[in-house]
Amino acid sequence: MSPATGETIDFHTHFIDRSMEIVELPKCVTLRRAGAQGQLFRDGALYRVIDERSWDIDRRIADMDAERIGRQVLSPIPVSYSYDAAPADAAAHAARQNDALAEVVRRRPDRFSALATVPLQDVDLAVSELQRAMRDLALSGIEIGTTAGGRELDDPGLEPFWEACEALDAIVFIHPESAPGFDRLRRRMMVISTGYPSETGIAGAMLVTSGLLERRKLRIVLAHAGGTLPWMLPRLDRLWEITPDLQAATRRPSEIARLLYCDTLTFDRTNLALVLERFDPGHVVVGSDYPFTIREIPAGAVTAGAPHVQALRFDNAQRLLDGRKVAT
Repeated sequence: MSPATGETIDFHTHFIDRSMEIVELPKCVTLRRAGAQGQLFRDGALYRVIDERSWDIDRRIADMDAERIGRQVLSPIPVSYSYDAAPADAAAHAARQNDALAEVVRRRPDRFSALATVPLQDVDLAVSELQRAMRDLALSGIEIGTTAGGRELDDPGLEPFWEACEALDAIVFIHPESAPGFDRLRRRMMVISTGYPSETGIAGAMLVTSGLLERRKLRIVLAHAGGTLPWMLPRLDRLWEITPDLQAATRRPSEIARLLYCDTLTFDRTNLALVLERFDPGHVVVGSDYPFTIREIPAGAVTAGAPHVQALRFDNAQRLLDGRKVAT
C-alpha cells in the first residue's frame, strides 16, 4: 500500500453485510433494511437504527474519497459478537460475517482491509474460526470484546486462543460491546460516552498486569484511544511498586502498555497528547468509528498539528497491516 498525498488509513470502522438479513439464530443479530435505512434486531428486540453506510461499499467509498481516506479497516458491529448465543450458533454467525468481509476485501483490496469475529465463548471454536479467517480468507486479524462467556481476557482458559493469535501474528482489535454493570448506563447514551472507554481501560489494565504481554508477542489494538487506561497507568504503577502480588509482571504497567496499540479516537487534542505520551507513538493509529453518529469527521481530524502526524494517519497502520512489528 502506498498513499496518495494526504490520505489516511482509518483503522476503526464497522460493517455489516446484507446477508445478515436472513439470519434467524437465537441471540444473534438480524438486519432489516428498507431502502437506505436499516435496523438491527436481536432476539426480536430493536437494538440500533443504522443506514446504508453500514453495508453499502459504494456509498462508503464515496465518503472516503470526499474525506481523503485511502483505506478503511472494516470490523464487525460489536453487538454481532453474539457471545451469549449457543456456541454453534455464534460460530455459524461469525463464519457468515467473515465470509462477507473477505468478499469486500477481495473486491476492493485497494481500499479495504478487514478483521474477523470469532465465537470467543468457546475457545476451540474461536481458534478454529480464527485460523480459517487468517489462512483461508486472508483477513488481517480479529475484533473481540472485553469479556466473553463470563471470562476476562486474562482468564487462563483463553490461553489457547492467545497462543493461536501469536502463532498467526493476528491483529487483535479490542472493542467492548457489553460488560458487567452496563445496565446502569443504558440512558443518555452513557454506554457509548462512558461505558465503552471505561471498559476499554479496564480490559487494558487486565492485560498490562497479567503477564500475558510478556509471555506472548501479540499485536493488540485498543479502541477509544485505550479508553481510561492512559489516565490509570500512574495508579497502576504505584500499586505495582507496593504490592508483591502484582509483580508477577516483571515490568511496570506503564512500560508494558507501550507494547499495546490504540487508535486516536479521543475527540480532543489534549487527551491525544497524553495518549502519545503514555503509548508508543509508533503504535497509535487513526480511528473514526465510521459510520456511526459519534464518528470523527474526517477521520484523523484530532491529529492536526500533533507530532508524528504522518505516522498517525498512515505509516503506523500500514506497518501494522503489513505485519511488521514496530520496535519498542
